[in-house]
Order: sequence, then C-alpha cells, then structure tokens
Amino acid sequence: MKKFFQYLVIIIFFSIWGIILRNYTIVRDKVQEITGINLPCAKPLQYAIGTVDPRFNLSAGDFLADAQDAEKIWETQSGKNLFEYNPNAQFKINLIFDSRQLQSNEADALTKNLDQLEVAHNQIVTQYKNLSGTYAQSVAKYNADAADYQKKLDDYNQAVADWNKNGGSQDEYDKLKNKKKDLEDLYTQLEKERLAVNALVGKTNNLASKEQGVVNEYNANVSTYKNKYGGGREFEKGLYDGTEINIYQFKQPADLRLTLVHELGHALGIGHVDDPSSIMYYLLSDQDMEHPTLSAEDLGALKTVCKFK
Repeated sequence: MKKFFQYLVIIIFFSIWGIILRNYTIVRDKVQEITGINLPCAKPLQYAIGTVDPRFNLSAGDFLADAQDAEKIWETQSGKNLFEYNPNAQFKINLIFDSRQLQSNEADALTKNLDQLEVAHNQIVTQYKNLSGTYAQSVAKYNADAADYQKKLDDYNQAVADWNKNGGSQDEYDKLKNKKKDLEDLYTQLEKERLAVNALVGKTNNLASKEQGVVNEYNANVSTYKNKYGGGREFEKGLYDGTEINIYQFKQPADLRLTLVHELGHALGIGHVDDPSSIMYYLLSDQDMEHPTLSAEDLGALKTVCKFK
C-alpha cells in the first residue's frame, strides 16, 4: 500500500512537470509579469557613446547631449524611466560616416548653391529694372531731341530755299551758316544719344540672357535636388541591430535627435507603426522635427512592448 502511494506521488509529480513544460512560455510570462524580472523596460536600458566620426564635426559630448535629449522625449511623455547613460555600458550609440552622410553633404552644398543663385537672380532683376527705367528715359529723350532736330532742320532747309530763291543780305547768310553749325552740333549730340541707347539695349539684352541662364541653372538644380533628396525617406539614416545603434546621416541637430528617438524606440523593442505622424513610422515625413511628440500609436506600442498598465 505504501509503495502504491509512492508511485501515485511520482505519477502526479511528472504529470504536473509535463504540464509546466508544455506551458513554459505562459508560465514564464506570468511569473515575469508578477515579479517584473526580465520584462522589457523592467529596468532602464543603459547605453554609452561609442564611435563618433570626426567628419560629422560633432564632439562626443554634443552627441551624448543629443542622445539624452532623445531619451527624454520617450521618458517625459511616457512618464517612465526607460534609458540611462553609463559610460561603461555594453550597449553603444555610434556616429558612423558613410555614403549617406556624404549624400547629405552634397544636398547641403546644392541647397547653398540654390540660395546663391536666388540672390544672383534677384540682383539681376533689380539691375534689369533699373536699366530698363534708364533705357526708357533715354529713348524718350532721344525721340524728343530727334523731333526737335528734325523741326530745326526743316526750318533751316526752308530758310535756305527762300534765300536761294529770293536772295538776301550777308547778315541773313551768316545767320544761316550759324544755324547750320548749330544743327551739326545737335546732330552730333543726337548721334551720341543714339549710340548710348543702343548700348543700353545691349546691356539690357545681356542682363536678360544672364537672368535666363541663372533661371535655367536654378531650375536644373531644383530638379536634381528633388530627384535625389526630395520626398519622404525611410529611416535608413540610423540602424538598431539588436546590440547597438548606428547613426549614419543627419542634416541638422533636430534631424539627428528625431533619428535617435526613432532608433531608441527600436532598442526598446518597438517596431514600425502605421500613423505617418508617429515617431515610429517607417518614413521620415510628417513628424514634427522641431518638437518631436509621441503619438497615441507610439505610446500604445510602448505599453504593449513594456507591458505597462
């Protein structure tokens, strides 16, 4: 009878153990949920600053400050202590220079060139307007002087014809000679005005041609910029590979911070979400870069992953 009970106890023990083995995951998750042991976000994720490539012109201290700003966005808006800087931590955040940042630098140079072309275009337009105004005034003066010259020439020719027909005194002849000299001087001045007007036409046409060249170059650069750098870009500027975060590209501090916030989300175990305005959306497009804010979907994903109540 005693042996019977011993066998019964053994059978019951192995049955219970079999149930536990078959439901190990459920049991483990329940134990972790109750105790908090080994749960995601059960304790802050410790990180250190690793490689910082000098070609970014960013010190390790400034990079750390950006990382800390990024972690605060998660912590302040979730009310949880999720990250902790530890210079000796195994988990590293690195700043690595490769073709992506080189492309970003090229885009910045192209943008700078566009700005310079716009300034040059505005200057040309101003010069063109001023020159056009001068040209209009010069043409108006030339036409008035030409009309005056033509009237005086007609009067002179009529006076000469009358003198030849009717004869006249020496005094009248001398007056006609003086008028002829005055007309010659007027003609010389008028010719100078004509040449000046033609020169203004040449300058005006040259400016117009120069303006068109600047406009063509500007439009070509805009097209290049849109083709290369326009539109939403996938979050390939940073990468969380399970052991570290590598940042490869940024244009400005706000851009770097947003990328760090996104990759820190991945480090917590959060995947991509569907709302384009979310930090964890797969494209850098509709997020508020200057004031990054966790969307309801971001916070929901955080609660799911970390099993927050």
